[in-house]
Order: sequence, then structure tokens, then C-alpha cells
Amino acid sequence: MATLRDIQENGTYVEFSFLKCIPGEYEGCRLHFKHYKGNRIVYELDFGWTNLTIKDYVEVTSNFPLEELNDFKLNNLYTSFENHLYQLEWTKLEKGNTHKLHFFGSQQDFTLIAADDEIRQFGRDLKSEWEKGLNCD
Repeated sequence: MATLRDIQENGTYVEFSFLKCIPGEYEGCRLHFKHYKGNRIVYELDFGWTNLTIKDYVEVTSNFPLEELNDFKLNNLYTSFENHLYQLEWTKLEKGNTHKLHFFGSQQDFTLIAADDEIRQFGRDLKSEWEKGLNCD
């Protein structure tokens, strides 16, 4: 499970886990997303993303803050064509290497304050979970 914790609000974090994956560039995965505040679930969602979207999301988070993806300038915003959680926007904060992350989708709207190295670790964890899901039949 890939988890990203807010560094200012204890007990506030998001989790992504993979439920089922189908290998192939044009295939995809079922994911489960949870958003916690005060260690309580405030929102959860089962949804599907294509493997192309997951690959790009992993790239953006594991190499955070990424300026360019697939020859497109990001301008602090990653957007996919998916229905759910299709946008990840970030704003650099004055305190050290931290960013305010905005998770947004058709029914989602959450923010977290996170350290850059934790965002990169989250991306690596997401990639690891994804690869495990692709390799279990």
C-alpha cells in the first residue's frame, strides 16, 4: 500500500492500493483510495486507471517535482483523462522542501502538505505495488 502523510496535520494522509491489475500498455488496474483526517476515513473510492495513467502518475510522484512529462511542460499540474483523481496539482511552500498537494477528480477534492522526499518515496511505493499487482496471476 502506498501512503502519503501530511506533515502538518497528524493523522491526515492518503492511501492507494491495487485490487486487480491486467498487464499491457492499453490495459489497467482497479485501485482503492482512502483519504484520512484525524486517523479516520473521510473518503474512499474504488476506481480504475489505465496502465498509461499509472505509469505517468508514478513518474510524476517518484521524480517529484517533475517539470516535464512526455514532452509536455507540467506547470505544477498533472492531469489525466481518467474519471477519478485525474488531477494532481502542487504548490511550493516556503518551509524547506515541501509542497501543498491538491488531489482532484470528479468527486474528489483533498489537499496535503508533504515533504518532497516523502512524495518521491510514495511514488516508488506506488510503483512497487503496481509491479506486484501486474505479476500476480
